[in-house]
Amino acid sequence: MKSPEEVQKVEFPSTPNSLEVSKDGTVLTVAYSNHVAFLESDTLNKIREFCLPTTVNSVSLHPDKSVFVAGGDDLKVYKFDYTTGTELESFKGHFGPVHCVKFSPDGELYASGSEDGTLRLWQTTVGKTYGLWKCLDGQTNNDPLSPPKEVQAN
Repeated sequence: MKSPEEVQKVEFPSTPNSLEVSKDGTVLTVAYSNHVAFLESDTLNKIREFCLPTTVNSVSLHPDKSVFVAGGDDLKVYKFDYTTGTELESFKGHFGPVHCVKFSPDGELYASGSEDGTLRLWQTTVGKTYGLWKCLDGQTNNDPLSPPKEVQAN
């Protein structure tokens, strides 16, 4: 940052679609073609790399580095194990390619944005009580929220 000169370079076989720095600043997550690569942020050495079932437009690593989520051209949002690359879940909720995914700072949910103009929120642990999600006996409660109560000004 002290000079405009290149000090290090990483080349990929195709143009990267997204880049994310992990919450603790130690891992760079790069999506390119149908691959996701994880690099050490200080040395740019590759930690691991996985091939995914679709062109990947965006990827996000969970703050605790246990899982990562990805979205791409097949309209799905995927969750994978960070260590093994095993697909844990996939959801089809969009009607266009998924262009961005990102975990919340606490890792409890992640968002996906699509070419269809929608933003969707997904729970990292499905059914867990969190924010506006309420879970009763393992079933998600989809009842509409009560309107806010009026506050009387003194």
